[in-house]
Amino acid sequence: MVTTSIITFVALGVMEMKWSLLELQKYRNEPLIFSEEIDLKESIMVRESEILDISPVTVKGTLIVQDEIIARLEISLVITLPSSRSLKPVSVPMLIEANELYVPKDVTDFAEDEKNETVIYLDKDQIDLTETVEDIILLNLPMQVFTPEEEESDELPSGNDWEVISQEMYEVRIEEQKTQNVDPRLAGLADLFPDESRDNQE
Repeated sequence: MVTTSIITFVALGVMEMKWSLLELQKYRNEPLIFSEEIDLKESIMVRESEILDISPVTVKGTLIVQDEIIARLEISLVITLPSSRSLKPVSVPMLIEANELYVPKDVTDFAEDEKNETVIYLDKDQIDLTETVEDIILLNLPMQVFTPEEEESDELPSGNDWEVISQEMYEVRIEEQKTQNVDPRLAGLADLFPDESRDNQE
């Protein structure tokens, strides 16, 4: 039986997650396992202005080197976003799993299959997982967040001449406005010609 050794790479925010393709060739038969904590706060907040804060990001993963390079990633962090209801800051823990497949530019016979992997065609002889991790985080931001108190309450905020309403309430009010905008004299005329009204609807 052939035993495959596994190389573990651990960095504590000192080394960037970049490898040259030449460097990765020494792991062609031995998966490269890494765990790293990186600070992406500044770069991510520049790309998404609604983010209020972001913790250091822990990235655990495995690189499997063949003609292509497969990356299995687990990304964990805590991100702070404004509440969708009150704009109060809300801390949101995130745990994201992602699979990436990198195709070097000199690989010409690659054919995509149905695997659950994002295919990235490299335009240089280097893999930079930092950029990939940033993209994955931004793509997985929650659409709506609420404070714990807001999740337990149906009460929506309001102020002078404004209020926040639900989608359901918005649709009800639109229907009410349509009804109120009908001239009662025209409504009476519609009752006089019911057959014609039905013909127009058809």
